[in-house]
Amino acid sequence: MTTWNCSTDLEQRAGRIVRQGNENKEINIYSYVTENTFDAYLWQTIENKQKFISQIMTSKTPVRVAEDVDESSLNYAEIKALATGDPKIKEKMDLDNEVTKLKMLEANYKSNRYRLEDKVAKNYPEEIARTEKLIEAVKKDISNIEPQGDGENKFTSITIKGEKIFDKKIAGEKLLEAIKTVKINESKMIGKYRNMDLEVSYNFFTNAHDFSLNGAAKYSGELGTSADGNIIRLDNALEKMPEKLKRLEEKLVSTKEQLENAKEELKKPFEKADELKNKVLRLAELNNLLDMGEVEEKRNDNPLVEDVKRAIIDFCNREYEENYSYDEFSTLYPDMKHIGIAYTNTPDERHGIQFELDLEDYTATQYVNDVIVSHYDYVKENGSVEKALDVMKFEMENGDFSTFVAVDEDELRKATGMEIDDEGNFSKNGR
Repeated sequence: MTTWNCSTDLEQRAGRIVRQGNENKEINIYSYVTENTFDAYLWQTIENKQKFISQIMTSKTPVRVAEDVDESSLNYAEIKALATGDPKIKEKMDLDNEVTKLKMLEANYKSNRYRLEDKVAKNYPEEIARTEKLIEAVKKDISNIEPQGDGENKFTSITIKGEKIFDKKIAGEKLLEAIKTVKINESKMIGKYRNMDLEVSYNFFTNAHDFSLNGAAKYSGELGTSADGNIIRLDNALEKMPEKLKRLEEKLVSTKEQLENAKEELKKPFEKADELKNKVLRLAELNNLLDMGEVEEKRNDNPLVEDVKRAIIDFCNREYEENYSYDEFSTLYPDMKHIGIAYTNTPDERHGIQFELDLEDYTATQYVNDVIVSHYDYVKENGSVEKALDVMKFEMENGDFSTFVAVDEDELRKATGMEIDDEGNFSKNGR
């Protein structure tokens, strides 16, 4: 016999029976509940815990997708159903699970949509503009480059520290001498080769010197210790210019295609939006019918808190093109300490940015990769709960999506050691 308890206790209790060494080949485990009592809610608690545990044990993350109840969970669900006398309670329980799963699917849809919106509005156009500019630069360099000489020795000349050298062997030796003058963490312009400026720097990670031939664009490589070999390396970098141009042209075509595909994807609505809306409305209706105490408590909530809730719903409808009602707030945000307002990724999709409100402690927190980057205490900063709620309401009414996902570089550096580059990506030491 079992009474209700947490899923781990039930599993442990059963494990003392279903085990190796049991002298009985067949056993029966009985679970007793009382019909038309609160037992159904208690078994639902066990079911939810079991689902979470099963997802973790099977590497199914509940954050992304909640799979249907597994075999163990169904046992608890069946018991819960048997204890339910009112069919509306059973309907509410089923809707709770269905709405949770649909909202996770919707969250995935929105997350993908935010990424696509960023790409369509910023990333792809900027990438196209950069690539087009680079294509023109490479074309210009190809037309301006000094051609190699005829015959076996194609070397023409190189200028090092103002001295123009026509002998290839001497040129290689002079180049080696000039390289040795470049120190760690230093980049130095040491001459010209084939109408391109020759820049040399020391690479600490490879313990070698790198070169860059600079025209309208840059063509780089690594220098060695061979005098003749270094001249060949310079030529090889320049000979790859047509290949680089071809890659850039292919990249331009590909990026333009990605932009058009992303625009088409943005036209697609969340395919289960109507189903979710109908089930959320039905769930709210059932909650009102089954739990009048909760309705009464809701009526007695702080009116300023309710104003903030309405502002949050209005924000979601405004920024995410939703059509939520105030009555859906508790279903959309069951945890008042963690109210997700905005989520996005950096342009390279390597780092996630999240902003959430806490309506119990009246705070706002911004995360990067689940690390707290900024935390604002509205009561502490404004002196009272009333003023704190006024400020929260004002920010939700006047802020937009970009406001809440904008990361302060100083705060990011302090929290994670990362910096923000010109493209809006986060990295440590340029990596």
